[in-house]
Amino acid sequence: MEQDRLDYEQFLGGDKAGFEHLVLRYKDGLIQFIARLVRDLYQAEDLAQDVFVEVLLHPERYRTETSFKTYIYTIGHNKAVDFIRKNGRLTFIGEWEESDAMRADVLLLEEKVIREEEKRELYAIMKQLRPDSERVLYLVDLEGVSYTDAAQMLGKSDNQLRVLLHRARKRLKQKMEENAD
Repeated sequence: MEQDRLDYEQFLGGDKAGFEHLVLRYKDGLIQFIARLVRDLYQAEDLAQDVFVEVLLHPERYRTETSFKTYIYTIGHNKAVDFIRKNGRLTFIGEWEESDAMRADVLLLEEKVIREEEKRELYAIMKQLRPDSERVLYLVDLEGVSYTDAAQMLGKSDNQLRVLLHRARKRLKQKMEENAD
């Protein structure tokens, strides 16, 4: 988070390298997050680009009291919701685990295949949940976003998020047990 502040200050000072560092650090995760919402990887890439364009055009809007990741994920969430309202949810299902697979090249092939299959099963089960449940599980459990940041990204209070997360985990567990039988 400190590196984010330094990069952002560098960007505000007129050096575009700071902005480029932030984009490179967060673009893949942001695209994956948005893709989980709009169900279209290519549209998610466009919306993520719109997020960074907004940051570039309006640098004064970001307040360093929150993390940069929270800030851009919030913008991304809002852009995805706007897109869904205008166009409806799309049915294209992209490959969300691609970046994980690229980082896993040191694993044995057998372990990698097993892990990828488990991810596909998890994502398939998560898609059976309500959209809010899927989003909160993705942010908190898969992306490692803090409760406070996830609540802000999803427009919920901390207590609402905790209840939503508890119910989502419980429902996910039920669905996983059903699929295991």
